[in-house]
Amino acid sequence: MAAAVANRLRSRGFDVAVQLTSGPGDAERIAWEASTVGGPRPGCIVACGGDGTVHEVANALAAARLSLGDACPVMGLAPSGRCNDFARALGVSSDPIAAADILADGEPTSVDLGRVNDRYFCTVATAGVDAAVTGYVDSMRLPLRGTPAYLYGAIRVLMRYHPPTLRIDGDFGTIERPLLVASSANTSSYGGAIPIAPGADPTDGLLDLCLIDPVSTRRAMTFIPTVLRGRHGTLPEVRFVKTRRFTMHAAEPVELWADGERMGVTPAAIEIAPGALRVMLPRRPPFQAGG
Repeated sequence: MAAAVANRLRSRGFDVAVQLTSGPGDAERIAWEASTVGGPRPGCIVACGGDGTVHEVANALAAARLSLGDACPVMGLAPSGRCNDFARALGVSSDPIAAADILADGEPTSVDLGRVNDRYFCTVATAGVDAAVTGYVDSMRLPLRGTPAYLYGAIRVLMRYHPPTLRIDGDFGTIERPLLVASSANTSSYGGAIPIAPGADPTDGLLDLCLIDPVSTRRAMTFIPTVLRGRHGTLPEVRFVKTRRFTMHAAEPVELWADGERMGVTPAAIEIAPGALRVMLPRRPPFQAGG
């Protein structure tokens, strides 16, 4: 994917350098150094990989933008990972020619990021069974990708999962009860296009909380087709809340995951960071009166 995108851009006259990562943290370090260390600063830094790679590059560029403003390089996307939920939400194709042409012809667009304490996330931060599933999928070695991997993980995890009691305090009041799912969505989907929060929009300055009460394993299994269709908002066990920020506490530490990465444990402060990242996206057609 990286070679194909780079070759397409070079054929169109762009100067492209490809740097490879060798482990966790490399993408964030490379993006930070390219943005802030002396020398020529690139106009665009492209994350070629999945949501984990995107997560690292986005954290570097969002932090750099705090001091550099619009002089900070724009982020580009060349999706080639297991799920690619952030790229999908922003309309960036996994076809290398199409992705390269967006980088060449698109326009820098400000999008929101979520934040857990001092770390940004792009898609959905989870605490509950979906966080446990994400951790399971991250560690498994089966040749599954996207939604099939998460469905397999959900079946395995649900058989032994015990929902924690969470206290969530925000501008909506206080919610304190056991929760099977507590997802904070900047984009609508995770796990390879699973629409956990169908109304989430990464440009509206809000997080969409999806809260699901504990249910039996059998009942949870019947949820899956409904969630895959994005229709779980009709179920009595499900509640959606839009908010800018909230805190989450539990008697025992509960893990939080986002973008396929472990974000830490409760207690946590979770909030939206409006317009924190500029991304090269497809150019919008000009407005036409009466169209």
